[in-house]
Order: sequence, then C-alpha cells, then structure tokens
Amino acid sequence: MIAIGLTLVCIALIWYSKYRPNKTQEQTTFKEDEDELSEIFNRAIEVVSREKYFLNKSLKLSDLAKEISSNERLLSRSINRFSNGNFNKFINSFRIEHSKELLTGGQFDHYTIEAIADECGFSNKVSFYNAFKSETGMSPTQFRAVKQSN
Repeated sequence: MIAIGLTLVCIALIWYSKYRPNKTQEQTTFKEDEDELSEIFNRAIEVVSREKYFLNKSLKLSDLAKEISSNERLLSRSINRFSNGNFNKFINSFRIEHSKELLTGGQFDHYTIEAIADECGFSNKVSFYNAFKSETGMSPTQFRAVKQSN
C-alpha cells in the first residue's frame, strides 16, 4: 500500500515538473504583450496628433483601432496601460491641449468658450468644462484670464 502511494506521488511530481507553466515563457509572453501594447499606443498617439483625429466629435474607439490597423480590445488595453485613463480621457487630453492653444493664441480671443469647445471636438459645453477643469484645475474662462494677464 505504501509502495503504491509513493509511486503515485512520484508520478504526480514527474507530471507536474513536465507540464507546469514555464515562468520564463510567461515572462517572455508578458514582455511581448507589453511591447505590442506600447507599439499600438504610440501609433494611436501619432495618428491622433498628426491627423488631428481628436477634432472629430463622433470619434469612437473602433474608428481609431481601424485607422491604426489594430483591434478595439488591444487599443483599449494600450490606452488604459500607458495613459491616465480610458479612451475618452485619452482623446480629451488632446482636445484640452488644443483648446489651451486656442484660448491663449490671440487670434481666437473673440471666440466664446462654447465656440472653442466646438473647434476642439467637444460635442457640448458641459463635457468641455468638466474635462478642462479636471485636467487643468481651472475653468476655461479662468485659464484664459490668467494667461491674458501674464
């Protein structure tokens, strides 16, 4: 009886050592996954900034994924991994940077805040105000006033 028990334990150990997950393989897969996500994220940044995709009010994750020849799941994972939020926050960060230029550039001084929001790809004033305040800590009106007084 003891011999059978020891035999079964030995078989289990042999099986486990032969078929257990290989940690170096897992690490390699993780590294390759990180590299792929990083590449996707960099392509997304390039397309969004170069092509000014952020100006499209109806831009969706699927649109950008198609443009960079990726799929939605990988694009979403890359944005979540390498930026400070989800797809909407990622796109809004480009819109906010563009709005800062318009708010301080001089040639748009006669534009209302709503017109600036529209020019930057926001679909409404409320989402613009919320995103702007979240990113800068002040409202667009306050930002414009501070920059004009400097």
